[in-house]
Amino acid sequence: MIDAEHLARIPARDDDGLLHAFIECPKGNTHKIDLDKKLGIFRWAIELPEGLTFPANFGFIPATLAEDGDALDVMVLTGGALPSGTLVSVRPVAILRMEQEEDGKMVRNDRLVGVPPLSQTFGHVERLSELRDTMMWELGVFFRTYNEMIDRKVNLLDPGNENAARELAEKAIAAKGDRNG
Repeated sequence: MIDAEHLARIPARDDDGLLHAFIECPKGNTHKIDLDKKLGIFRWAIELPEGLTFPANFGFIPATLAEDGDALDVMVLTGGALPSGTLVSVRPVAILRMEQEEDGKMVRNDRLVGVPPLSQTFGHVERLSELRDTMMWELGVFFRTYNEMIDRKVNLLDPGNENAARELAEKAIAAKGDRNG
């Protein structure tokens, strides 16, 4: 069981200062899976259209609070899928900046992009400019399609670099601390 109390004990950072990323939905998955914090289990949310899969491992950074009122979303780039419930340490390298419609108005819902230093495929990446040219576009296409599927408007904005990603993480960590304080 992964209840709210258990999640509350997971820090935003590991002992080396990297961000913890809690994986909800594995890369390549054709279903959206969410952690039901009340029940402490993973819950099936929606099936994606044929041919659409998650382009990265998707989850959140524990002990953070993003502008949308939830924990900071994260996409973890690895060569393969990480199982739901995996906690992985990542280095922030970019932000997929976007806004989406919530209750009739557009609100920011950025996704941090992180890489595990020990990943054979992406571990060398330290900055946005080191990702392949189409990576951020591909991530954006997925989220645009996903949001269209659930009849939600979305605007993709210019991506943020590694400095902006670190600032976003710090802001979300501070916001959660301020809320708990």
